[in-house]
Amino acid sequence: MATSANGYLERDVLARAGPLIGATTLALTAAFLGIVGIASGNAGGLVGRLPLYVLAGSVGFVAALLAAEHSEYYGRPALVTAAGVGVVGFVMIGLGTEGVVYGVTYPDAVVASHLFVYLLSAAIVASGVGYWTVRNWRDVTTAVNTSGL
Repeated sequence: MATSANGYLERDVLARAGPLIGATTLALTAAFLGIVGIASGNAGGLVGRLPLYVLAGSVGFVAALLAAEHSEYYGRPALVTAAGVGVVGFVMIGLGTEGVVYGVTYPDAVVASHLFVYLLSAAIVASGVGYWTVRNWRDVTTAVNTSGL
């Protein structure tokens, strides 16, 4: 972890990580809300918006493929990475947009029931776990490979 000699978290780490964690938290909250909207059957017009979500996922795939091919990854690892980015992009953009549509269409179901607070709390935890996993990727893969998790 990026700490100073006295053990406190450095401000530059917070300045870099804070906005990323905040954006991730908002995106996850919208995606969680999208799951609620779809599961409750209140996702009117989803079929009409689905081609746009597929388009966004395919653009993410090609962008990730180009970026991976011009980095340390090439060949099969680049293709697998790009496929993962495309699928995650499709899912996050689709669910996130559906979450926003559900929240705007049914604000009472989201705000009055405190559903938004629960979903925001879950998204904050997921963002924190995701940040920790990325920062400790070697430890995580070592633990998984040695069945230490």
